[in-house]
Amino acid sequence: MKRISTYLILLLTTFVAGCEMDQYPYSEIAAEDYVKDAEAVNTLVVGAYNGLHGVMYHQWSLTELRSDNARMRVSGSSAQDTKLIEQLDQGTIGTAHDWVGEYWDNCYSTINRTNMVLGNLDVITDPALRAQYEGEALFLRSLIYFDMIRLYGPVFLVTKQIGADEARNMQRVPTEQIYAQIESDLERIVNEEMLPEQMPAALTGRATLVAAKALLAKVYMTHYAIGEQKYLAARTLLQDVLTAVGNPKTASELVPYAKIFAKDNEMNKEIIFAVRYLSGNVGLGSPFTTLFGPLNNGNSVVLGSPKHYNYPSDNLLAAYNANATDVRKAVVIAEGYTNVTTGAWKEERYMVKYLDPDMATEWDAENDWPVLRVGDIVLLLAELINEVDGPTEEALGYLNMIRERAGIPAYAASEVASRYQFREAVRAERRLELAFENQRWFDLLRWEIATATVNDFLAGEAFFSEYNYTVNPIEDWQTLLPIPLAVININPDVAQNVGY
Repeated sequence: MKRISTYLILLLTTFVAGCEMDQYPYSEIAAEDYVKDAEAVNTLVVGAYNGLHGVMYHQWSLTELRSDNARMRVSGSSAQDTKLIEQLDQGTIGTAHDWVGEYWDNCYSTINRTNMVLGNLDVITDPALRAQYEGEALFLRSLIYFDMIRLYGPVFLVTKQIGADEARNMQRVPTEQIYAQIESDLERIVNEEMLPEQMPAALTGRATLVAAKALLAKVYMTHYAIGEQKYLAARTLLQDVLTAVGNPKTASELVPYAKIFAKDNEMNKEIIFAVRYLSGNVGLGSPFTTLFGPLNNGNSVVLGSPKHYNYPSDNLLAAYNANATDVRKAVVIAEGYTNVTTGAWKEERYMVKYLDPDMATEWDAENDWPVLRVGDIVLLLAELINEVDGPTEEALGYLNMIRERAGIPAYAASEVASRYQFREAVRAERRLELAFENQRWFDLLRWEIATATVNDFLAGEAFFSEYNYTVNPIEDWQTLLPIPLAVININPDVAQNVGY
């Protein structure tokens, strides 16, 4: 079964749509009038998963576009979307930026959905089922908060449904408090084994114990300094994840890179957690073929009128070209296409990782979006081992496993003999392995090199000088997004991020 109980779609449309929010995470729906049994709670859980579609819609623009992986494609356009992309690309974001505000709203809408699940668990009589639904809601809420605090810094911490008056008077809480909530929730899932290690086939795509461990490990490696107790604890979690997915030791034991993202191979053993989409005009299709496909391609690549967003940078293309045999480049970036009408080759770069050439209706592609996958975990473990113990044989084995899958030569130990050399090798590999999976920006933040990396990119990307853009270096405060103006307008006492 491709999707979780598609018969629930109509029910979700009529009920969950009423749970949408504006700028604040509240709901005054009398859920007790609807939620009578475990089946109704399951409907709420499915609604929480579907809420991820709204979250993902703009996340690429707040992560990949702000990094050195992507850039604006056109210049001199007065179109509103072009201006929004330009601001994100060059670090000139304003407090009224539409996409920054919409992402905030969609995050809190989905947080609200998870809190609806958590507030209605008492109707479930089966302890294992109750634990599962609770674990799924805690996982989803943790995932969203983890992304939000890395993008906005302190935000509102909401762990239950609240009324509108209370929501309008909320204040941001320190990131430490939010991290504490995230870690407490994920640790509870892991320690109490609230989720199964693998979901039954009918529930494929829902969060598992393996996904919770993977997410918790990433939280630890982001929140704590190298050598701290919880940073070190991430090692066991990462090893547990790899053991659960078959304990791969060689490239041949991994899913071939191109097959990871193939729509006919979804939820393969590489995928730990993904945001799932379903084409067929049922309201669950992926928008990314339309958002990322090449402009004016005349149905030569994808049908309709794609936007050509998330344009791969010269900088990223050069990084792939440094290894001519790297098979990942063709999966990530195309440099042109054949016009189906004229037969002529058109040189036109675009990102292909999530394109569905068989999409029958605009905004309705099939491709899932991976959030946690094995390649990510393997490279995190190689990174952690190196930072703690130096470039050991074990760490090198993990790094080379990913390189060999990519079709590029393995490193000899002498090439990455120092901790610094190995660190730089892992960082370069993570960029190429995870390009356009919304990981690059978060990695740059975690390594504390976002400002320097972006400034090098802005200074070196030829596009900006060719089109006479005056691009100023960004400062550290610009690595955080502004709190949306609409939020401040509702409650002027809410603190704005420094610089905005």
